Amino acid sequence: MMVDRMFMGGLVMLAAGSHLSLGFVPRETPLVVPVASRVHLEKAGAMCTVRRPLKKTPIIRMSDDDDFDFGDDDDDALSKLIGKRDVIRSTKKEAPPPSEKPVSDEEITEPKDLDVGDLDLENLPEFKTKRPMRTPKKSKEDEKKDDAVDEDDTINYIDYMADYDDENEFHIPNRIGFGTAAWGNERKGFKVGKKLKKKDIKAGRYLAGDLQLSYDTLMESGIVFVDTSESYGRALEKKSLSSEHIVGRCVDENARVDPLVASTFANPWMHLLEGGGVRFGRRGVVNALEQTCERLGVSGVELYQVPAALYLGFPNALADGLSECLDKGLCNYVGVCNMGKLRMRSMAKKMERRGASLTSNQFKFSLTNRKAWKSGLIGACKDIGVIPIAHTPLDGGLATGVYSSTNPSGGKAGGKFPYELKTLNKWQPLTSMMQTVQSKVKTRLEREKRDEQSRYKRGAQPRDINTDVTTTQIAINYVVAKGCVPIPGVKTVAQAEEVLGCLGWGLNDEEVQLLDSAADASEKGIKL
Repeated sequence: MMVDRMFMGGLVMLAAGSHLSLGFVPRETPLVVPVASRVHLEKAGAMCTVRRPLKKTPIIRMSDDDDFDFGDDDDDALSKLIGKRDVIRSTKKEAPPPSEKPVSDEEITEPKDLDVGDLDLENLPEFKTKRPMRTPKKSKEDEKKDDAVDEDDTINYIDYMADYDDENEFHIPNRIGFGTAAWGNERKGFKVGKKLKKKDIKAGRYLAGDLQLSYDTLMESGIVFVDTSESYGRALEKKSLSSEHIVGRCVDENARVDPLVASTFANPWMHLLEGGGVRFGRRGVVNALEQTCERLGVSGVELYQVPAALYLGFPNALADGLSECLDKGLCNYVGVCNMGKLRMRSMAKKMERRGASLTSNQFKFSLTNRKAWKSGLIGACKDIGVIPIAHTPLDGGLATGVYSSTNPSGGKAGGKFPYELKTLNKWQPLTSMMQTVQSKVKTRLEREKRDEQSRYKRGAQPRDINTDVTTTQIAINYVVAKGCVPIPGVKTVAQAEEVLGCLGWGLNDEEVQLLDSAADASEKGIKL
């Protein structure tokens, strides 16, 4: 019970909380107590105010003449309060449980009876605490940056040839790849080091960093098929700068796109002359691919190809070796290089008997070298489900349409003449027709782009397709139009962008026919 003030003229007995008190107070002072606990007053003779703390109740005022009857129930309530008080006091006074005897530093310095003879002190398990690691809360700007990084890690390129009727299960996005024959080859302009001098730049030399940039440019825009060989840049193999070494580094540096890597078994006789030792039999093919994967830094390649050169061993050694490479997971597909129709069909049958299939045949083909088309090799590939891959689709630059009898240097001031005037005069009809087709294609693409823009609603954007085509791009897309997969050599970013300009458009039948007619005329020496 809570007592605010006591002014009573007489002897008063109060139950305040759990205490029982007896006191003498002046007469003219009010006594304020809660109703919840009864108060024993003996002839207070003064005015007393009683109030309830949690509820609004009428105030009871007692004058000097009022009598208050104290019953037996009030005595019982007071006894209960006193009992609770005693229980609380006894609980607080209970002594805490005795603590363990403290241990001195001398007792824990070094255990005397511990046997550590069988304990491996060098391979103890790592100690881990149960406390979770706390990291600072990221701000909204940091979260946005993290989201941006996650988005940048994923490269989504456009495959304009996704609906192409492929020859087999192996699909090459956009039906264009690139070759690396010049990578690591100092004779073709590669330079070891990290910096080029002015004279090196003028001479068209390039570094491994330039190759990385060109690789990234192609990969991130949809040209993901890369062709290499153990024979490319072999002179720098000991410095880990051969073509396969450089391709492997490019793959490691750019993990945002999965490349389709193809490599080729070196000509066994050239391999021998270059000091690589003798190769023969099934095991020679398998060992070569294992070494290729080691240089590339991968467990396997997408496509492995063998050349048409004479190989030591049983007649089925090449087929047996390729079959074992497939079984071991060193490659997903197998192909051949520079094989004619008869040998290609023979190899395809050998692979079928081993439960596999021949995927590709790589050979020369360009506007200025159409032997594969005229001999029916491309058609034969289509008949048996083999992808025709065309290396040197620009024929060393002759098929680009850049060089002509009136422009033998290709527009380079003070440049060398890579071809004789006699050769340029021979191909002058084709060069002129390429310029005509270039103009036709440019006009057609611009018209198609305008039509496509008009069909799109306001705010939508049509496909970003190159309309400023070049004769080089005409030559590459001519190879695509003939059903082949061109793999032009790329050494610089400028060359990579030139190849990317071929995506999203193609030549129609009329344009292809114009080029074929002009090529026929050039081969026959007819002036158009």
